[in-house]
Amino acid sequence: MTAKEIRPFLATVASPSRALGAVLPRIATPEVTSPWTPRAEAPVAAAPSEDELAAIYEDARARGHADGRAETAALRDRLTAALAAVAAAHAAIAAPAAELIAEIAGCIVEAWTQCADRTAMFAPLVRGWALQSSGQPATARVHPDDVAALTEAVADAPITIVGDPAIARGALELHGAALELRHDWTTRLPDLRTAIEGALTEVES
Repeated sequence: MTAKEIRPFLATVASPSRALGAVLPRIATPEVTSPWTPRAEAPVAAAPSEDELAAIYEDARARGHADGRAETAALRDRLTAALAAVAAAHAAIAAPAAELIAEIAGCIVEAWTQCADRTAMFAPLVRGWALQSSGQPATARVHPDDVAALTEAVADAPITIVGDPAIARGALELHGAALELRHDWTTRLPDLRTAIEGALTEVES
């Protein structure tokens, strides 16, 4: 085969009678937009006037004040309710607690009177008597078992000591020309409990 006999392949193919676009079927599709699709520019809104801006600011301030007052009122109501709940809980606890503390204090004092040194118990009473009586002579009556302890507490004070079995142990009676003193822890303990409970209740309130 000579060079003259070689022919291009595509040159021998007959040209189509229609364009490719005319041959392919048409498919209806909705309009598609993308970030690169040209868009018509939206009209620019006119800038608000000074009066319009002032009205907007005033409305915003009013709404802000109203919202702030509403929030403050809600917080105040919550605080009031919380304080009322705390007060109710405190009232429910304070009275029983004061009563319990007073009872415990009374038991402690009662136990102390049973085992404390009688001299230490009588000494404050003797000193108080000496101050009030200005050193005037007096007679002290105690249980016979407490005579020695009272004698030590009296020391050189002008007090005559008499043992009396009718007086309870730990009790003391002092008689002078113008003053009298009767002290017995067993009869004072209820008063002590009442005083402690009243003091605690007053402090708590």
